[in-house]
Amino acid sequence: MISSRVCTFFILLTLSTPIAVAHAQDAATASHVRGTDEASTMLIRDLAARSATGRDLVDQLDRSDLVVYVRRRLFATAMLTGRIGFVRGDCRRRYVAVEIAAPRNYVEELASLGHELQHAVEIAGEPDVCDASALAELYTRIGDPVERWGGMADSFETRTAFETGIRVRRELLQTAAEN
Repeated sequence: MISSRVCTFFILLTLSTPIAVAHAQDAATASHVRGTDEASTMLIRDLAARSATGRDLVDQLDRSDLVVYVRRRLFATAMLTGRIGFVRGDCRRRYVAVEIAAPRNYVEELASLGHELQHAVEIAGEPDVCDASALAELYTRIGDPVERWGGMADSFETRTAFETGIRVRRELLQTAAEN
């Protein structure tokens, strides 16, 4: 196990309202990383503005076929800081949703977003990952299972995402200290 941090991959059948709002933004934004509301959009903007790593992740995703919808939400457990899952995809245009635990310390929310965007980059680099089943196969291959309550095996972590979260946090704190 890499850390006590839990990253869960989940299947989204529908997010109805948040995704509908984000789809409406499609014409207004060229970015593949989109917030489902103003707070999530601001989180993305702040990550790109305050972290070189965050900016690079958004740039990589903008050059891919993967569209990432981001929303902040309250989770039932403090152990879960973020998760990613498929909304839909057909291997021509793929859509995933990232959920970030909120409300939390803002630096932690930004670091969690960086961590989850690294997972999105991992998915973007695998064009055959077009659905939840292929996503599970990918993380079974490249990730380490994370021990979860109840013995569920749907949580994985990659060293790269773990290290990305740390790097983003360090960049944010260094920027804050310089100002």
